[in-house]
Amino acid sequence: MLDPNPRRDPTEISNHDLDLARARIRELFFAAIEAVEPSRAVRNSLAWEDGRLIVGGKTLPAVRDVHVVAVGKAAVAMAQGAVEALNGIIGSGDVITKEGHAGAPLPPGLRVHEAGHPIPDERGVRATNLMISSLNRLRQGVVLALVSGGGSALLEAPRNRVTLADIAHTTDLLLRAGAPIEALNAVRAPLSRVKGGGLRAAAPKCTWVTLILSDVLGNDPRIIASGPTVPGVRSPRLALEVIDRYGIREQISVSILTTLESDSIEPEPQYTNEDVLLVVGDNAAAVRAAAGKAVALGLGCRIVWQSAQGEAAELGREFVSVVSQMPDSVDVVLGGGEATVTVRGDGRGGRNTEFSLAAALELDRRDLSDWVVASLGTDGQDAITGYAGAIADAATARRAANAGVDPLGALAQNDSLSVFEVAGGAVQTGPTGTNVNDIYIALRAKNHTGRESERGN
Repeated sequence: MLDPNPRRDPTEISNHDLDLARARIRELFFAAIEAVEPSRAVRNSLAWEDGRLIVGGKTLPAVRDVHVVAVGKAAVAMAQGAVEALNGIIGSGDVITKEGHAGAPLPPGLRVHEAGHPIPDERGVRATNLMISSLNRLRQGVVLALVSGGGSALLEAPRNRVTLADIAHTTDLLLRAGAPIEALNAVRAPLSRVKGGGLRAAAPKCTWVTLILSDVLGNDPRIIASGPTVPGVRSPRLALEVIDRYGIREQISVSILTTLESDSIEPEPQYTNEDVLLVVGDNAAAVRAAAGKAVALGLGCRIVWQSAQGEAAELGREFVSVVSQMPDSVDVVLGGGEATVTVRGDGRGGRNTEFSLAAALELDRRDLSDWVVASLGTDGQDAITGYAGAIADAATARRAANAGVDPLGALAQNDSLSVFEVAGGAVQTGPTGTNVNDIYIALRAKNHTGRESERGN
């Protein structure tokens, strides 16, 4: 139990240093976000010369115009980048993004649809059907597919006998059971007409160019947005294995179980030799950008994690353990990944605030008063909290306890946000327009500004 009236530790970080550390962490975070800004990433990957589309240095056969399909949280920004790169060449298309992510208007030929995420809704189904209808009318040319995180929920057209409510319920069960995105997609793909290459089949005679802003560690295109344009795994048997692994079979609707147990799936779509796939931004690029910013500021930096996965609280404690072993020459420790949360309580929080709360408790336990730790979602939204994540320090838990919030109880009840609301440290950025998983940042707060001054002399 934390002492509600502790004697002040003379080594405890001052409010001034804490404010500076939080500001510096935000600076590193936004450097990472800027590096994977969707419109710039797409714009830098496309060119149009002499009636030919050039993608990542590869020149495609001559075409008159380009049809766009964009899905995900970054869909509008990616479409804007394509418009800027291919001035006047984009003739038509559909853009499906998360509610509140529509952003700046696009040219009249591009229809923008908002839909539900992370639970799919009827708006997404209507938009997907409109997208399919437009693709069905194409007989030749190039389809430019712009894919980003969130596409699995936003792009949806259920198979016969399966309802959207069935898919939404199954998705919710898997999320609450702590299933990662790979498991979610393994179940959703065989229940959908568009996942696992299904969207590609809607315009089989066209050449498809797929640009991906990856929210999947390892950048497997079959997993990102459930791979709507690439050959994927649409295995009913694998879906049932995932359902059983997370112990939710008894709660799954009969229609879904019947569909999966029939073990039949539509024929795989055909692909052409001209199809192009390119990852234009990912978590590793964001982490490298944060590291580059730290070095530019004169801070010693080390990247210790890439593609970290696991329970958020466990990862938070492990990250602090790694930080505790850093030599004095290291001021910034960085990592990338995406945690999961097994929901056991009814509190408010997400994987990033839960990571940060566990890190705060571990910083306190180890008496690491000179380090500040953050876990931040690059999309600016940690679950449905409205925050990107949180910044923790060794005194976070004590400040929360003094304000009447039990940090240990909050962690047990998945109520991490309540701690940071009273202790400070919650980070609210609003939607960033991109989505490449999460970034973990540890900053040696005490004297780091002085060290910069020494290095600058």
